[in-house]
Amino acid sequence: MLAGCAGPGLFSDGTSVSIGTFTHGALRHGAHLAEKGDGYVFPTLWAVRDTRYGTDELVEALAHAARRVRREYPGALLGIGDLSSRGGGDSVLHRSHENGRDADLIYYAVDDKGRPVPPADSMPRYSAADLKARTPLPPEHGVVYGPFTPRTFDVRRNWALVRALLEEPRIEIQYLFINNRLRDRLLAYAAAEGEDPSLLDRATELLHQPGDSMPHDDHLHVRIFCAQDDRAQGCSDRGPVRWWKKRYKYMPPQQRLRPDDLADTLAMLLTARSWRGFIF
Repeated sequence: MLAGCAGPGLFSDGTSVSIGTFTHGALRHGAHLAEKGDGYVFPTLWAVRDTRYGTDELVEALAHAARRVRREYPGALLGIGDLSSRGGGDSVLHRSHENGRDADLIYYAVDDKGRPVPPADSMPRYSAADLKARTPLPPEHGVVYGPFTPRTFDVRRNWALVRALLEEPRIEIQYLFINNRLRDRLLAYAAAEGEDPSLLDRATELLHQPGDSMPHDDHLHVRIFCAQDDRAQGCSDRGPVRWWKKRYKYMPPQQRLRPDDLADTLAMLLTARSWRGFIF
């Protein structure tokens, strides 16, 4: 009876447990991302909310990605907005961010001389035509954005951030929500820089503008898939299945299934007495 009332994740070993979906979920033992670290900061507007909780994997990935970009481009400082609240659950500011697998990242920007500028208490919108900052969207739910100095969308550092997130070993990106025209700018830059074709394929698939919310010309919204351990405790991925497009093409030959291997695997599944334990 006690276990039934407690719910998933209560008796975990202290590691985070993401439960439910990003719109109807909770977060047990969430990791708390420090207010500032090597290469990132929560501007005051977001720091005072203390919506800095996420899964262990997400929090570690954000800190590592920000540090990596800063080392590649000294002076880069990533502004981080909302993750999830302690315990997850509903938020008046978001329809998602409920189970520790979402994060809002403020775009890197530079001044008129190409020097990196720190994030402000604001989320400027960027025009894809000239990449210049525009006035933020009107405030909602009592949120009032602060002023910011003139700035331009920093294509180099924002691509470096996308690359760092896609290459993080502990997470698997489900979505990187971004304005489509800003996306095109990043992909064109990456292609011109000679990035690996498999990385470009993933970025092309995972960077996109959502059809049911704001255009995301003011921030990058990161969403990761459920960790395997969390799926066993009730975490549920909504949306597309994991990205496999062209993955086989770039997979090392020794990792590919031979026709005989595939036939043996299918035969095993078809003759199994129970399907329990198989995760698709």
